[in-house]
Amino acid sequence: MAISINWTMRKFLLHFSFWIIFYLMWSRIMYFYVNNIPNRIYFSALDVSLVICAFYIIYLYIMPDYFRRKNIARLIVLSGLLVVLLAAFYTWMMGVFLHHMLVPIHFDFSWDYTDLQYNRLFIALLGVLAGCFVKLAMDRLEVARKMEIMEKEKSLAELTYLKAQINPHFLFNSLNSLYTQLDIDPKEAKGTLISIADLLRYQLYECNTDFITVANELAYLKNYFNLQKLRNDNCTATLTITGDHENLLIAPLLLITFAENAFKYVSDFDGQENSIAIEIGFAGNTMSFYCMNTFNNESLKNADDAGKGIGMVNVKKRLELIYADRYQFQQDNGNGQYIINLTLTLK
Repeated sequence: MAISINWTMRKFLLHFSFWIIFYLMWSRIMYFYVNNIPNRIYFSALDVSLVICAFYIIYLYIMPDYFRRKNIARLIVLSGLLVVLLAAFYTWMMGVFLHHMLVPIHFDFSWDYTDLQYNRLFIALLGVLAGCFVKLAMDRLEVARKMEIMEKEKSLAELTYLKAQINPHFLFNSLNSLYTQLDIDPKEAKGTLISIADLLRYQLYECNTDFITVANELAYLKNYFNLQKLRNDNCTATLTITGDHENLLIAPLLLITFAENAFKYVSDFDGQENSIAIEIGFAGNTMSFYCMNTFNNESLKNADDAGKGIGMVNVKKRLELIYADRYQFQQDNGNGQYIINLTLTLK
């Protein structure tokens, strides 16, 4: 309630201040030749009061009616009628004032009744046009503000949806890793199950925010990396982290997709090395992320799919929504290697 009263008072003071300034400017510009101060105050007050009446009738009633009905003909008719009625009323009132000399005129005033009519019509029209213009401008600003709010809400909803899509994708891959290890070493599988539980705990409870510390995100990536190394024993996988990342924040679950793709599409050569290399470096608040995995010619189509699958589509959308112009992203699949280069400016 107090906020509403304060806002109403601020609006009143803003309008009141504007009309005081407008009155002083009108008096100085339109009646500069009148040396008698009471006469200047009198005629300026009549003119400005006419502008104010026309302005607020248009601003508060006729323009809102137009926005509801979207009838331009009705707007023109009502505006024209308003100009005529106000001009006629003020012309009659000034005629009464001048005829009975209610305010003594101390300067050369030779207008006749027709001159008064034209003069009042012009001033009323000025108020009407000002009311239309200001109301249209305010309406456009309000529409732009609502569109901005809707865009932010849409972005937030889309980010929530994208993060929700990552959860089952990660869980599916993790359970595949656990299934593979159960056949190899059931005892070690218990430790792996604990690691998966820790990863899911992080994913479900710790990263449900817009940003999370880089340290926590990297710990999550390391755990995932180690789990996948157990599953993929036919490739050499390295994860290297350099630079100071203390106090830096990053969008959660942003880097995991690249690691998932690397392990999913890595080559399966018999006579040569299969490798995955992830390098993450920090310089100030800039993070450089490099991810490479080899692939064979038979899986070239799959390598192309690595850049077009749901995971990569999601991460590209998240980068655009969250970091906008604060990131650079490149990918290449030449020379038997699929390479991701990502540079982020972090919080």
